[in-house]
Amino acid sequence: MKTQIRNLLSCLAIILISSLLLSACAEKQLEELIEQQEEEQTETTEEPVQPQEPAVAALPGLPDDVAGYTQWLKLNAEPIPPAPGGDPHNGTKNVYVNKTREDIAPNGEQQFPYPDGSIVVKEAFRPGKDFVGLIAIMRKKAGVDPDHNDWEFIEYVRNASDADFTVIAKDGVCWGCHSRVEDIDYVFTELE
Repeated sequence: MKTQIRNLLSCLAIILISSLLLSACAEKQLEELIEQQEEEQTETTEEPVQPQEPAVAALPGLPDDVAGYTQWLKLNAEPIPPAPGGDPHNGTKNVYVNKTREDIAPNGEQQFPYPDGSIVVKEAFRPGKDFVGLIAIMRKKAGVDPDHNDWEFIEYVRNASDADFTVIAKDGVCWGCHSRVEDIDYVFTELE
């Protein structure tokens, strides 16, 4: 019964967050709601928080196709700090792609659009936390969404290193922000 209530509350929180974000790129509201959800989940977590685990194997709650993403090509040379004034992916971030440098930057300069089959993973360590608390994934699939260069978007969060990731946003919730970088194929972080 307790699990059903927790699942229902999680679903309601996801619906609420999605509704708020559909109106615009409500970065500040998303940050506050995610923090509130993390606080609520922390209050109901019975197991102690464990130290950070390496993100090499499939993390609990994430799809198998992103297992070992930290071994992929890293787009940013240095960790990306939180954006001032609100950041929907609040935290210190790294961005990876499942392609080689030659695939996306032949002749040394990144080419757009990304090739079909590309998967971009953004991880974020939340402020004051020592584990990955957010994973945002973009998958390029030919024909899936021509209006958004055939990208599928999905975002997962968790509030403890031993917790499963759960979906918090997808597709339409993400398009408003990512449309600002349509000219570089909807991906904010370019290869450095």
